[in-house]
Amino acid sequence: MRNWWRPHAERLNRLWQSLSMGAKLSVLFTGLILAMTAFFYTFAVYETTREIKISAIYKGQAVGEALKGEVAYGIQSQTFPNLDFTFRRLASSRNDVAYVFLTDQRGLILSDSEQDRVGQVLSDSVTRQSVTSSVSRVQFVQMDMEGQGEFSELCDVSVPILIHGRRAGTLRIGVSLTQFLLANSPRIRSKIAWFALPFAVLSILIAIKLARSFTRPLKRLALAVSEVSQGNYDVQLPLNRRDEIGELAHAFNKMAVHLKENFEKVSDMANRDGLTGLYNARFFQEALARDTERVKRSGRPLALVLFDADRFKRVNDRYGHPVGDQVLQHISRIARSVLRGYDVLARYGGEEFIALLTDTTGPQAMQLGERLRKMAEQRPFIMDDGEALKVTISVGVAVARAPYDKKELISQADQALYNAKETGRNRVILYKPIAIDTIEPMPNPAQNLL
Repeated sequence: MRNWWRPHAERLNRLWQSLSMGAKLSVLFTGLILAMTAFFYTFAVYETTREIKISAIYKGQAVGEALKGEVAYGIQSQTFPNLDFTFRRLASSRNDVAYVFLTDQRGLILSDSEQDRVGQVLSDSVTRQSVTSSVSRVQFVQMDMEGQGEFSELCDVSVPILIHGRRAGTLRIGVSLTQFLLANSPRIRSKIAWFALPFAVLSILIAIKLARSFTRPLKRLALAVSEVSQGNYDVQLPLNRRDEIGELAHAFNKMAVHLKENFEKVSDMANRDGLTGLYNARFFQEALARDTERVKRSGRPLALVLFDADRFKRVNDRYGHPVGDQVLQHISRIARSVLRGYDVLARYGGEEFIALLTDTTGPQAMQLGERLRKMAEQRPFIMDDGEALKVTISVGVAVARAPYDKKELISQADQALYNAKETGRNRVILYKPIAIDTIEPMPNPAQNLL
């Protein structure tokens, strides 16, 4: 019984010995192709899943950080309907944000993107771990969102909300991984499956010819796989062959391109300011360069809004830089709530912020700037000890004009902001050239807007 396999092994060995060298190479080559195909598929799925999870974690944490201030304000003022509206808007406007809700220490839902869940008490293990954790927590869970028995994989990010140093609640954000997986996995699977069968068949037919020619390309391929596994997604194999090795190189190059695209989604974080989550100055400069070229061709309107906090140095000197950073985050949240979703909003440096408004005329930009100024004036920053710190901003507006030089446009917005500071702060100024470039103050955008 122990040696039942020996007759079969001997029979297979005799069969192998009876094969010609060409047949042996065909079998080996076929096995090699199938093994490499399985490796590529497994590696592609692993890398794609890993990048998607990293992207989901970053997105959930960014959303949580962006909402912390507003949620803390909502808890203090007991304006939970306003939070419901904010959560609903966030969950409905982004396909990958499945839910946003706020619980107290018992797991009672205080505010939710789904109104009918408000008032429920959650007692699952994820909730228990979230409300007891003193820091932000990330958990991957399976959840039936529609109640149809169809479970989706979610990245659940919980953010503790502290008021006066004490925990007042837990903010939960669920980012769906299913949409990313559905968008990427079938494409990778179909490409690898489409190439696997031709490779296996052709390897049998041309094994003798490939005996001397496939060793070196496969070594190149192994080195390329190693490069990709180390994060070098720019590696490309030469496409100077028209045989199976050339097709394999073509498939590998496509896979590397797709992996690079997924990695670039995560790299979006490199375009963000670490403190506010807004775009950084480098990304803004690139966006402005693209849009000024577009305006040169189309003649469509373009405006800049440059603003900063008034007397910000006093805040840093009196309360310290940590409070100053929180004030900047407070201003960035206000700006995000006022500006349109397609506007490019960036932290330009220090306490300065800048917004690129495409297809926007001077009057429209002034109206947005005035709304931003009023919102900042009407919403003081609430410090940890409960003190309300009034924050005002000065705003400079400039409209793109021929010859559409981006440096000149930024300079005009900067001059308008400087004039706003010099003429009393907490106001909106429009740069308005006449015979000689001048700065025209516009404290009330409802009058004499260009």
